[in-house]
Amino acid sequence: MPITKQPGVLAPFPSPAHLASGTAYKVKDGDDWSSIARANGVDAGALIAFNFKTSNPDEINWYLREKVGCRMESPDRDNYKFSSRDVPGIIYIPKVAAPPSPCPYDFSKSFEIEAEEANRTRQQSIEVANRFFRNVGAVGRTGHFIPTIIDTKYWFAKLYEIMTAFEIGAARDYKHPGFVLHFIPVFYGMYNRALDGWAAGGAGVSDLWRKHFEKTGRPETGMMAWSDGVLTSIITGTVAHVRGDMSLALESAYRSYVSKYCLNPAPPFDTYKADFFAMGAVFNQARTAAMSLVASLGPVNEAGVKIGDSLGGGLDINQVEKWRAEAWADAKRRLGQ
Repeated sequence: MPITKQPGVLAPFPSPAHLASGTAYKVKDGDDWSSIARANGVDAGALIAFNFKTSNPDEINWYLREKVGCRMESPDRDNYKFSSRDVPGIIYIPKVAAPPSPCPYDFSKSFEIEAEEANRTRQQSIEVANRFFRNVGAVGRTGHFIPTIIDTKYWFAKLYEIMTAFEIGAARDYKHPGFVLHFIPVFYGMYNRALDGWAAGGAGVSDLWRKHFEKTGRPETGMMAWSDGVLTSIITGTVAHVRGDMSLALESAYRSYVSKYCLNPAPPFDTYKADFFAMGAVFNQARTAAMSLVASLGPVNEAGVKIGDSLGGGLDINQVEKWRAEAWADAKRRLGQ
């Protein structure tokens, strides 16, 4: 006859854990711990421990006799075995967690996925800039209408469009191009929402963006006033976007990127820091391109040169980089890193 020993600390059977985390199973002839475990994708030792909270053979025999109702003995008569006649004849099989669903986005293709999104944002930036630009007025020497800026908001919007194009072009050279590209629509979206909010009456528009929108409008005539309008648009827009939006955009981009590609464990936020600060070099490229455009659209060709010279004084690049560093540090703090 099998040796039985009542445990010193008697675990309830069935317990609330059995009922909540297990599935009742009625044993039958031919069953043993190994066959039941194998059929349900669990380890036999873990199956016994889940039921009886012990690995002691004598205590297991006690539970089998007293709680499961086993009466048949194994051929060596050392243990009880399962039978269809056992009453109640119930053990509990732990519920196995379903395997995690495959990530809907393939991280190995993050560059291609994010490049597509970033290029959609670039197209959006073109459309936004064109809201403030019309082919109206006199016919030029080429027989086409002379392009006309109808609102100096155009200049920040156009600089943003140009920068977005340069950022997309440079992304492949970064260590983590997927994140660099993912940041583009997140950041641009904050500018676009501010612009739409202002057009809808200004509710919810931050003070920094309010200053940009209030100080931009119909261009003045004359090189000095016209140039000042361009500078005001670029400077106030850059200040509002970098100082007001960048920290929140970085936090949001990191969270959504990690979630989108199911990165577990999530890489530290600083993984992307070097790429983020390398992006600052794009501004000089974009500024050169923007100043060429200013010269072509200004009242005189010298306007672009004047603005190029003035922009460094009105918008200190070192100060902008300091704001970017502060934005990174603030986003990192809110991420708890």
